[in-house]
Amino acid sequence: MDVGGVIYYDEPFELAWLQGTFDLAVTADPSVTLRHFIDDTERFYLGGKVPAGRPDILGSAAADESWVRILRAWGELAQEIPGAIAATKALAREIPTAVVANQPPECAGVLAAWGLTAVLETVVLDCFEGVAKPDPRLLGIALDRLGLSPADLLVVGNRADHDVAPARGLGCPAVFVLSEDGYRVPPGVHPDIVRAYRALRAVRTAPPVDDDVPRVASLAELAASPLARLGAL
Repeated sequence: MDVGGVIYYDEPFELAWLQGTFDLAVTADPSVTLRHFIDDTERFYLGGKVPAGRPDILGSAAADESWVRILRAWGELAQEIPGAIAATKALAREIPTAVVANQPPECAGVLAAWGLTAVLETVVLDCFEGVAKPDPRLLGIALDRLGLSPADLLVVGNRADHDVAPARGLGCPAVFVLSEDGYRVPPGVHPDIVRAYRALRAVRTAPPVDDDVPRVASLAELAASPLARLGAL
């Protein structure tokens, strides 16, 4: 299973990073406006290019420094998606369960603090393995460690491109977790940044177009569903 969007919310980390980047960028260059920053944010998330003559704010030293600060505060910013901890533990008691995610090393500390590392069969994070989603090799590492064939591994994630597509490519069944916005916005994030980010996030976490991919509202719903008995997670 994935972590961001499945066990904890991705949004608080990203929103705090965006606001921190903007604040540092303005300090370094007072000509930077909120409109410029939101335009840059939209390009960053949608894969666009920065126009000639404009600073790449999200590729700047300000963005790097903001991310360092977010990593230091990872445990404080982590917000459990309701019921996810209990659901993970319940699933792990019944079937082999693993985490496969694109997350920084600090994620491992949160999983341990929440008592999940002890119940999981393995934790496969891109930062430790040198390969990241959507590369199917990250899932392949989990398959090897679990000693399973692809048909026996149920992939649970909230990205069609990062979770469902690699799973399908390997022959694994998949379940898509729908996004929801029950998280608390970190203090000090400008409302315009929040609005722009939520619109971009909706694009990135849009459900897969394949109607045969089961969808659940949360990991807690999955744990109570017969879908969870299809194989290892």
